[in-house]
Amino acid sequence: MSKTIRTYEYIKDGLISGKWTFGDEISVIEIAEELEVSRRPVIDALKRLEAEYFVEIVPQTGCRVKKYTQEHMVDHFLTVMALEGMAAFLAAQRREDHEVQELYMINEQLAKLVQEHDSKDRYFNKNREWHYGILKMSRSEKLLNITQSQWDLNDFFLCNIPSFSQNQTSTVTEHDMIIEKIATKDAVGARTLMEAHVSTFASLIQKTQLPQTTKL
Repeated sequence: MSKTIRTYEYIKDGLISGKWTFGDEISVIEIAEELEVSRRPVIDALKRLEAEYFVEIVPQTGCRVKKYTQEHMVDHFLTVMALEGMAAFLAAQRREDHEVQELYMINEQLAKLVQEHDSKDRYFNKNREWHYGILKMSRSEKLLNITQSQWDLNDFFLCNIPSFSQNQTSTVTEHDMIIEKIATKDAVGARTLMEAHVSTFASLIQKTQLPQTTKL
């Protein structure tokens, strides 16, 4: 793994986990010293993260975590809602029987993690695996690439929501309902349920009083 990629993943993990939040300064020198690399890999990593809308580089000043308003974040989740809704719609039309069974299996594993109160990281990874399964079933490479690229922003936004908590049991139940629609090839039903599933995050952000630091 190159120094730039390692640095990029380190900073991105920090952003998604909440190490840095909206408006925080990111020191090139401190990261370079911590990872024992030169400043060049850090700068290159930050440029990539700027292109992905996580940070902004201010000439002659430095780098800081990008600030987002409530409206920006709601718009993001509404976009993801439409993308994942279309994925479920296409998955119901194009799925194979064995893929449906795989979705059920993944959701059963997710339910077990919830029951055992396992780590959030394992829960989120398994949840992503479930959504990825539906994207693969859509047989749309473009849709898969566009949607996947938004998932890290999902986590980044949610970690900046002070009161965020997810009803994990409800998530598992909603997953099962979506799978049932896909299994019966009810494309419209699958899309409707998936959109409702994802829209809960937009609704949560709309109801949350965000700190003043999130203002642009």
